[in-house]
Amino acid sequence: MKILNAMIGLFLILLMVPAVLADNEFGNVIEGGKLLITDMDVKVGSKTDKNMDFGDKIREEARPGDAVKFTIEAKNNFTSTEDLKIEDIEVTVTIDGIDDGDELEEEDEIKDLKDGKNNDVTVEFVIPLEVDEDTYDVSIEVTGEDENGTTHTVEFDLELEVEKEDNEIKFLRNSLTPSEIKCGRTLQLSTAVINTGQDDEDDVVLEITNAELGISLREIFDLTSDAFDDDSKFRKTFTLSMPQDVAPGIYPLQSKVTFNDGSDTETETTELLVAQCEILEEDEEEEEEEEDVVVVQSPVDTTPSDLITAGAVTTPSLPVTEEKSLFESSGFLVALVVGEVLLVLIAILLVVAVVKKRSQ
Repeated sequence: MKILNAMIGLFLILLMVPAVLADNEFGNVIEGGKLLITDMDVKVGSKTDKNMDFGDKIREEARPGDAVKFTIEAKNNFTSTEDLKIEDIEVTVTIDGIDDGDELEEEDEIKDLKDGKNNDVTVEFVIPLEVDEDTYDVSIEVTGEDENGTTHTVEFDLELEVEKEDNEIKFLRNSLTPSEIKCGRTLQLSTAVINTGQDDEDDVVLEITNAELGISLREIFDLTSDAFDDDSKFRKTFTLSMPQDVAPGIYPLQSKVTFNDGSDTETETTELLVAQCEILEEDEEEEEEEEDVVVVQSPVDTTPSDLITAGAVTTPSLPVTEEKSLFESSGFLVALVVGEVLLVLIAILLVVAVVKKRSQ
C-alpha cells in the first residue's frame, strides 16, 4: 500500500512538472496570465548569451565597468477571438545588492501589443567600478494593462556573476579645466584612479607628460583592493602654467599609471586646445595695415625703342664779372685824355686861323 501511494505521488509530481516548466518557460506569471516573456538575450561586454531560460546563470562573467544589455521580448497572448490589446507595458530590470549592497534598477517601455503580437526592448547597465566579486540575482518584470482594465504581470529571473582581475587599475577621471586656453594662462588637470583588481597595489606610479609644453609630473602611491575603501583610490588636481610663447594648436596630455611591480600600465589622454594670443593677433593686424599702404610708382615709359630721345637740356652758364663805377673804368680815362687832346688841337687851329686872317 505504501509503495502504491508513493507511486501515485510520484506520478502526480511528474504531471505537475510540465505545467511548472511551461509556466517558467515564458516567465513566472504573477497576474493576468496573458502577458508573456517569449525571449531573453543578455550581452555582457562583446559576448551574447541567447535564448536564456528562466533561472539561468548568464554564461559570460561581467567585470567592473562592463556594459550589460538585457533584450526582453514580450507577447500579448490573447487570441484574435478575444481581441484585446495590452497597453502601457513597462519593463523593469533589477540587479540586487551589486552597488555596495544596494540594487541597480533600470526601466523602459514596450509599445502597445495587439492580440497575438510581440515586441522587444533593450535595457542596459554599466557594472560599477566599485564592486565586489560575487554572483548577483537579476529580476526582470514586465507589466501592462488590457483594454478591460485587467493588469498582467510576468517575471523572469537570472543570475549574473561579477569577476575581477588579480591586478587592474582604471581611471575614474582625467579632465582639463578649462580645455581651451590662450597663452600665459593656467589650467587644472583633475585625475583619479581606482584599484579594480583583487590584489593590493604598492608603489603605483602616475606620470603626466607633454614634451612640447614642457609638462612632466610624477606621483607614487599605494592602493588597497577593497573597492569601497577610500584608500583604493588616488585623486589629485594639478595646476599647469602655459608658456607665454606657446604656439596655437592641439596638445595631447598623456596620463599613465604603472602597477603590478611595473608589469602593467593603463593610459588616458586628454587634449588641450591653445588658441591664438591677443598680443600676436594685434601684431598681425598691424602688419596687415602696413601692407595695405599704397605706394605710387612712376608710369612705365611705353615709347617705342627705335626712337631717339633728346638728351637733357641745360642752361649755359655766363661768366661772372665784378661790377665797377664808371669813373673807375679804364675806358673812361682813355676817352677823357683823347677829349682833352682834341680840345687842344681845336684851340691851336682856331688861333692859326685868326692870325692868318689879320695878316691879310
